[in-house]
Amino acid sequence: MGFNNAAERRKFEQRWAILRKKYRKAGMSKEVIQSMYEYDCDTFLSDRRYREHTQPLPSECIGDSDEDSMSGLFKKFDSLKVSFSESDFSGRYSWVETIEDSGLSSKLSALSAEDIELLTMYVFDEYTQSEIALRIGLSQRGVGKRIERIGKFLK
Repeated sequence: MGFNNAAERRKFEQRWAILRKKYRKAGMSKEVIQSMYEYDCDTFLSDRRYREHTQPLPSECIGDSDEDSMSGLFKKFDSLKVSFSESDFSGRYSWVETIEDSGLSSKLSALSAEDIELLTMYVFDEYTQSEIALRIGLSQRGVGKRIERIGKFLK
């Protein structure tokens, strides 16, 4: 939802009407109150400019193709759109072949088949460490240590 300047300005002026009365009761001069108001007004305008000219990053999931619900960034910049089909991948571990960083690719190819399966379950299948532990017959702590070891190796 965008910034509704009229509504926000009305709230701001109402707050300041109350503050003016409080400040006058406290014995502040009109000049000091006016300078405080002008400072707050400048801050209000700065916040308005910021909120009108910034846009949150898109949070669309991969595969969302409904143009009406798409973020304005995706509508304006086609280069932000990414699409792929699971049929693009020939097998369960074909993701390893899609890595373009040569250093990371060589490190991944040096991993054992068990480590690749562990990474696949953890990253792509989104299993928890406990679920992986049940599947491969290790303790959750053992799975955590293996993931940590793989992470250090890949850095």
